[in-house]
Amino acid sequence: MRPLWKILLSVSFLFFSTGCATIVGGGSSQPVSFQSTPASATFTVQSASGLEMAQGTTPSVVSLPRSNEYQVRIDLEGYQPQTVALTRGINGWIWGNLFVGWIVGFGIDFLTGSAYKLEPASIQVGLQQAGEELYAIIRFLDDAQQLIEEKRLLMVPDAGGGVSIQ
Repeated sequence: MRPLWKILLSVSFLFFSTGCATIVGGGSSQPVSFQSTPASATFTVQSASGLEMAQGTTPSVVSLPRSNEYQVRIDLEGYQPQTVALTRGINGWIWGNLFVGWIVGFGIDFLTGSAYKLEPASIQVGLQQAGEELYAIIRFLDDAQQLIEEKRLLMVPDAGGGVSIQ
C-alpha cells in the first residue's frame, strides 16, 4: 500500500495543475458570431500579425483562439465593406485561481490563452449600399450576450485607402 503522503501529493498536483479559466471559463478558444444586414456577406478574420484565421458567410459562428486580437472585414457586392476589431480582454474566471490553482493556475491560463476573452463576442453589422454615408454600429455585449452599449459612428474614407471613424 502506498504511503498516504504520496497519494495526497499526487491528488494535490492534479488539483493545482489546472487553471480556473481553462476549466470553467471556456478554454483556449471562444465562439464568435458574425451577422450582417443584409445576410450572406463574406467575412475574413485576420490576426494582428496578418494571418488569415477564418472566413465564411454571414450568419456564422467561428471558434477563435483567445490569445490573439483580430481584424474582421465584412464584404458584400454593391455595399461598402466594413472592418471591425476583435480585442482581447481579461476572462473573469481567471480570478478563481486565487482560490484554486494559485501561481500554476494563473500560468496555465495565460499560457493557453484561457485568461483572455474576445470582445465583442457577437459582431452584427448593418452594411450600407455603395455611395451612401457609411456608419458603423458597434455593439458591446457581456458574456451572457446582453447589450451593454451601442454606438453609431460615421465612417469617412481617408487618403490612404482606409476608413476613419468620427
